[in-house]
Amino acid sequence: ILEQEPDPADLIPVRLAKKWYSTCMNLEERERRGIKPIENIVNQAGGWPMVMEPEEFAEDDFTWQDLEKNYFYLTGKFVFYTIESFWDRWTDEYQIN
Repeated sequence: ILEQEPDPADLIPVRLAKKWYSTCMNLEERERRGIKPIENIVNQAGGWPMVMEPEEFAEDDFTWQDLEKNYFYLTGKFVFYTIESFWDRWTDEYQIN
């Protein structure tokens, strides 16, 4: 199913799955772009200190909150913590974790 061309009659999730699949399987485009997309993400987050020269990374310029914000914008999820709310049937009130 995923290798077929998207059809306007397909459900939206099926069309999107076909599009994403074809994007992932496009070897020529992946080779052309190389690691640039990953490099952009790492640079946006302040770099990767393990592969940088010591003078390239200023630890004081980046807080864990900045890093958390960057990854939240990228993934839609918090990396270092989660905030959840739920109904506690025993206390008959909402709890926040």
